[in-house]
Amino acid sequence: MSMPNDHELKQLEDEMRGPLSAYTVHPVTSGDTARLLQALQPAFDDMRHAVNAFPAAESKRVPYQPSLAKLMKAQLHAYPKMYWLAGLSVLVMLLLISSTFNNYSNYAIIGDMFALVLPATLLAGMLYSFRSQNREMRLVESITPYPPALLILCRMLLVVILTVVLGAIVSLYLLARLDRFPLLPFLLQWMSVLVLVGGITAYIMMRKGVKTAFACSCISWIAWNGSDLLNRSSGLLADDIQMTLQAAGLAAGLLLLRLAYRRSIGMKIAKAGS
Repeated sequence: MSMPNDHELKQLEDEMRGPLSAYTVHPVTSGDTARLLQALQPAFDDMRHAVNAFPAAESKRVPYQPSLAKLMKAQLHAYPKMYWLAGLSVLVMLLLISSTFNNYSNYAIIGDMFALVLPATLLAGMLYSFRSQNREMRLVESITPYPPALLILCRMLLVVILTVVLGAIVSLYLLARLDRFPLLPFLLQWMSVLVLVGGITAYIMMRKGVKTAFACSCISWIAWNGSDLLNRSSGLLADDIQMTLQAAGLAAGLLLLRLAYRRSIGMKIAKAGS
């Protein structure tokens, strides 16, 4: 087969110029844009008149806020089975340890153990949740319809809720197993430090980043348990004062979680995930 010469190529080009000209796209000029805007101007005028006709309704319009419950439900799929199996293993461990106590008067000792183990479980779960906060994940999350910082906060709240559920199940087990078990003081003892650590983590994470938040939460966890053990051994504070401080810690943790949620809406990912 011989190669086509220049004459044949020119003849082929002339034959194809007609059929292919119908598929040629001409570049858009400024005149085309001006004509399009002029054609759409009546529609713009009608929209402006409709908005001006209802100023009161426009002033009362509430800006859209994402549904936290729906977003947390969607984020459940981000955790694999191994994460839930790890949570189940922590539950089994707490049940086995709690089964060794036969006297309700030792609830403070069990509470101290819960105040150590459950926040540690919370911090470990947070580390797992933040493992995907690399540059690629930030790019993916930046195109979601939700503020990216809110996605991170939802993952952290899921860890907090899971840890609270684990502690609540074991607390109900102790209530059913031991006579005259003081459920409310026991719940307040471990839940106060747990929620406080979670609130500190969420609030500082929204302002200073994940690493700083994790460091501050570890310090607060160690300081809380250290002061509690010191008071338990020395008896500096009465039980009523101790419960008041625990209630204040629980309220402060809930307030910090609320403030972190309000700040997360509309926040940029670069600041939350640094």
